[in-house]
Amino acid sequence: MLESHSAGRHRYVALDSLRGLCACMVVLLHVSTQGNISTSLLVKHAALFVDFFFVLSGFVIGASYGVRLMGGFSIPRFMGRRLARIYPLHLALLLIFVAFETGLTVFGAGAGHRAPFEGNYSLDYLLHSLLLVQVFLGANPLAWNLPSWSIAAEVWIYLLFALLLRFAGRRIAAICLLVAVSAPLWLISQPGFAPVMFENALIRCAMGFALGMLGWRCADWVLAMPLPRWMDHGLEIAVVAAVVAFIWILGGEKMSVLAPFLFLLAVLVFAREKGLLSVALKAGPLLMLGALSYSIYLIHMFLYYRLLNLLSVIGPYVGRELVVGGGHGKIIGGGPLIGDCISILFLALVICCAYVSWRLIELPGQKLARELGSGRFAATVARILKSAFKRPM
Repeated sequence: MLESHSAGRHRYVALDSLRGLCACMVVLLHVSTQGNISTSLLVKHAALFVDFFFVLSGFVIGASYGVRLMGGFSIPRFMGRRLARIYPLHLALLLIFVAFETGLTVFGAGAGHRAPFEGNYSLDYLLHSLLLVQVFLGANPLAWNLPSWSIAAEVWIYLLFALLLRFAGRRIAAICLLVAVSAPLWLISQPGFAPVMFENALIRCAMGFALGMLGWRCADWVLAMPLPRWMDHGLEIAVVAAVVAFIWILGGEKMSVLAPFLFLLAVLVFAREKGLLSVALKAGPLLMLGALSYSIYLIHMFLYYRLLNLLSVIGPYVGRELVVGGGHGKIIGGGPLIGDCISILFLALVICCAYVSWRLIELPGQKLARELGSGRFAATVARILKSAFKRPM
């Protein structure tokens, strides 16, 4: 008999909200201003919150599909469901980027201060992004929609762990432990190691995913622990304080490679959903933030690039340079107060746009992709065609 791991039947609402908050931190990271928000160490090191996504993915995928994959659930069907979840919005964003590059071609490259369809926006890199292979050697993980590098890494790690669950399911805990221990040792041994997420993307993703699956394997035991309520309150507060302190102090150091271990602890603590912070995370606005997390994460760079374009255009009209620097070192000028206002307002804009993309692209795209994968769509089209070409009696 396979182990039950009944935790898979539970929806981890507090963890969804945490994912939304982490997505917002990544947005603030990429909005480079002269404000106190942008220059705080917590925000400057917020790339590590992507590790939280990887750990949470391993935990949730294990809880949802682990036992089923071990028991014979179709791997193509599993991968189809995962692609149905992530690919529609990814494709939509790529099409939006392509439309912008086409606009530069038609109306002149001067509007973007560069030639269209060159550099990070070349057609070769577009093909890599479409196929989600930008994390492999020879590709450019930063090309086109920058955040999609982590989506590409997760797709291939989904497949790897699905195969491991199918063919080595009884040894999956030992394999995950080996990956979780060896990956950070390998990463810090690399010449010129820097705590940047997109470098060695597959290794970083595999490490976080493996830790998440280890969390799934012990989730039943953790959820069943008979702790007094005050201890659940204390654990949630302590783990949040530990995460903030770790990222603030060690986020720019080699020790940052250990962040996924701390995120695993956070996932297990908040999976219990019995503390004060979990109650707060179940509030309506934060639940919505969790639902929008994928859209927030995937759309924000396109909006930020357009913000930089807009500020570059209006700067001369207001008599001051609003964008300082060039290339990836561009910073929004204007001083600390203006910088903080821009960070807050831009985050609000991203959340509003994420709601639109969630309703108009993400949810309909997922539904269509599921129908395509299930065969119902093809059957419907076949019936329509048969009816259209059927000869009248």
